[in-house]
Amino acid sequence: MSSNSPYGGLQSSRPGQGSGPGPGQPLSPYGYPQQQTPGGPPAGSGYSFGPFAPDEPTAEWQGDPAPGSYGSPPGPYGTGPAQPGPPPKGKGKILIIVGAASLAVILMAVVAVVVATRAGPAANLGGNTSTQGQQTNPSQGSGPQGAVRPSDAVAGYLQALAAGDAVAALSYAAEPAPTGPLLTNEVLVESGERAALTEIQVPVVDDQNATSVSATYTLGDSAVSESFDVVKVSDTWKLSRAVKDLDINFIVGGPVPVKINGVTVNQDSVAVLPGSYSFTTGLPYVGYGSKNVVLVKSPYVEADTYRIQSQLTNSGEKAAISAAKKRYNRCLDINSLKPKNCPIKFDSKYSYKKSTINWQQVGGDPFRKAKVTFGGTQARVEIPLKLKLTASCSSQGRAGNCSGTLSGKAVAVVKVTSKPLEVKWL
Repeated sequence: MSSNSPYGGLQSSRPGQGSGPGPGQPLSPYGYPQQQTPGGPPAGSGYSFGPFAPDEPTAEWQGDPAPGSYGSPPGPYGTGPAQPGPPPKGKGKILIIVGAASLAVILMAVVAVVVATRAGPAANLGGNTSTQGQQTNPSQGSGPQGAVRPSDAVAGYLQALAAGDAVAALSYAAEPAPTGPLLTNEVLVESGERAALTEIQVPVVDDQNATSVSATYTLGDSAVSESFDVVKVSDTWKLSRAVKDLDINFIVGGPVPVKINGVTVNQDSVAVLPGSYSFTTGLPYVGYGSKNVVLVKSPYVEADTYRIQSQLTNSGEKAAISAAKKRYNRCLDINSLKPKNCPIKFDSKYSYKKSTINWQQVGGDPFRKAKVTFGGTQARVEIPLKLKLTASCSSQGRAGNCSGTLSGKAVAVVKVTSKPLEVKWL
């Protein structure tokens, strides 16, 4: 094929044939192939999509260099400026690895943010776990100022009870805040030592028109499920009822003192927070029995206080028997047919010489079979009575020796609220 070039140069129709330049190889102004810069890419090439290995073919721009590209056409006096050589072996691969690692870090950060955003409000208390959609602490702070949701008030209230913080628990109560001698941290701490409040679960309630919030927890060995009435005061949620009133009128005001968790009370009704309450007297011989602890499960559940009754302690019963026996033995030593404050009352038609009157116990110790009961401040000690009487006596001017027996039952009343114990034989 001939060329219309003004210089008459010939151009091969296929690469590798003839003496013309190869594809993409520009001609000099004189018709000769432009020389390439040693060690560099062909003059006038565009961007290379590297990196490439030394033995791999490189891509070349097949048209005119793009405007502003690094490969510029040769000037009228020779080739253009030398182009940078191919990147060193392995450098491009390092760049790819570093880029991939950076992308992985970014993706991990995004995933962490998404997971944190999707997680429901939940918290732990005392090692108890909560699931998504449940909460065991209010969303903000530890007081009612953080109760922005109805469930925050219930969760904060229960957590305060569990921590023995009566002041914080009462701060969640709707006004007027309850008062009373048992609404203290000291009383609540003692309660927690006997019956800890654990396993608190309060489902999240966001409804600003809610009137109640359900909750479950464990108080001592008892599982509790309760629905708490809530009310919105200004911008804060509170509990309509935070305490329970205990009716103790049947034991208060009597002769036996009443102490609840160590605090003396004298009201017919007393307010308490949910917890465990021990009834004691503070007396050595009188208490409220082995079932003297009342569990108040919630502000809504009636507590069984009616079984609380004063009674002798084991040591009180022993002390009452001992005091009665001591007085009984004194009675036997008195030379009288009817000694004062004794179970002995003997009537006879004979006249007895007082100094000779002698009483003796017949059979074994009667106090081994003593029957003891209690009422008010007194223990009642009942024993079988069997005595023998001997004495000098006279009748119608005639002297002699008389004898007789006295049998039946004898009862001593022992006041056990004072020391020393007072004994009176009936």
